[in-house]
Amino acid sequence: MADGIVTIRLLVGEELGQQDRWSLEDAVADASEAIEGVREARVTVFVRGHEEASAPPGAPAGAAAAAASSGPAAASGGGASPVAEKAGGRKPLGSSGGGAAATPGTLEGVGRVIAVASGKGGVGKSTVAVNLALALQRQGYRVGLLDIDVYGPSLPTLLGVNERPNVHNRRIVPLVAEGMKLMSLGYLMEDDTPVIWRGPIVTGIIRQFLQDVDWSGTDYLIVDMPPGTGDAQLSLAQSVPVDGAVIVTTPSDLALIDAARGLHMFETLNVDVLGIVENMSWFAWPGAPALRSIMEDARATAPEIADRIEAVLDEHERTWIFGRDGGQREAERLGAEFLGRIPLDPEVRRGGDEGRPVVAAAPESPVSEAFLGLARRIAEARPLETGDSPDAGKRKGLFSFMKS
Repeated sequence: MADGIVTIRLLVGEELGQQDRWSLEDAVADASEAIEGVREARVTVFVRGHEEASAPPGAPAGAAAAAASSGPAAASGGGASPVAEKAGGRKPLGSSGGGAAATPGTLEGVGRVIAVASGKGGVGKSTVAVNLALALQRQGYRVGLLDIDVYGPSLPTLLGVNERPNVHNRRIVPLVAEGMKLMSLGYLMEDDTPVIWRGPIVTGIIRQFLQDVDWSGTDYLIVDMPPGTGDAQLSLAQSVPVDGAVIVTTPSDLALIDAARGLHMFETLNVDVLGIVENMSWFAWPGAPALRSIMEDARATAPEIADRIEAVLDEHERTWIFGRDGGQREAERLGAEFLGRIPLDPEVRRGGDEGRPVVAAAPESPVSEAFLGLARRIAEARPLETGDSPDAGKRKGLFSFMKS
C-alpha cells in the first residue's frame, strides 16, 4: 500500500460469470476501503484460463497469472485496472508462441477491423494509422481508431485530444476527433506515467478496449499496433476476427528485415496481410515548385537554361534518404501486395506535433494524396458488405476505476 492506495489482484475460474466478477470486484473494493488508512482500492480480476493461455511455451499452468501477480500492474496517476474477459464465437486462430489458441468473438457494430503494424519502431506506423483512418473518413466511411500501443500510446498527441472518455451503461464512450471514434491508453493515464506491465495485463487491456468500448456504427476500425511481434498482436488476433493487416516499413534494409518478420507473424496467426506500405520513401525539396515555375517562365526566352533547370530538378528534386524502392522489392520477394509510397514531408511532422494530421491540415498536398490512395486500396481490398456495421446494443464490462 502506498499513499492510502491498495492494489488487489484476484484469480478466479472461468465458471464465474461476468456479472459475478463485477460484483466480487465491487465487494472486495468496498470492504478494503472500509479499512482505516485505505483511501482507494484498485481491484483487478483475472480469469484463470486467460492467464494460462498467456504463459510462455512450456510454462506450467498458472505461471502467467503468478507472474502478473508478482509484477507491477500499474503506476500511479490513474493507471487502468484491467479485467480479463473471455472471448468466444468464431473459429480459433493460430497461437504462435503463446500456448493454447483462443477463440475470437465478433466485434458487434464494426464492419472491418484493419491492423496497422510494423516490425520495428521508428518507421512512422502510428502516423500512417492516423492518416489512413482520416483518409477513409474523408472518403465517406465511419471510422474508429484504436491505439493498442500500450507502451507508447501516441494517439492523444497526434490528434490533439487529451480528455478522459465518459461511461454510459458501464461501457466506455470513445472520444471523437475529426469525425472519428478514438480510444487509447493515453486517455486513461497521466502524460508521464510509465507503463510497466507484464503480458497478461496487456492482453486484458486490449480485450477490454475491443469489447468494452462502444464501437457500434463503425465501418472501419483501424488498430494501431505496437511495433514488433508479441503479446499485443497475439491478443488482437485471438480477441476479434481481423480482416487484414497493413505492414509499415521504410526503404532501409534494417526496417525491411523486421517487416518480413511482422508479415510472417500475421500469416502464422491466420490474418491476411493486405500489403506493405513504404513510409518516408523520399524527401522532396521544398523549393522545387518555385524553381519549376521559374523554369516555365524561362522556357520561351531561354529554352536551353530551362532544359538545364529541368534536368537538375529531375535528378535532385527527390532525395531517397533511406534507400530507394526497398519496400516494393521486399513485397515482391514475399509475394505481398505493395500498397504504395508515402513521402517524407515536414508537414507530417508538424501536423503530428500540433495535433492536426496532414490529411486534415493539408488535404490537397502530395503526402495527403498518397494517404488517400492507400485508403482507396484498403477499401477495395476489404469492401464493406451490407449489414456489416449496424448499431449494436450496449454491453457491460469496464475498467474498474471508471465505473459509474
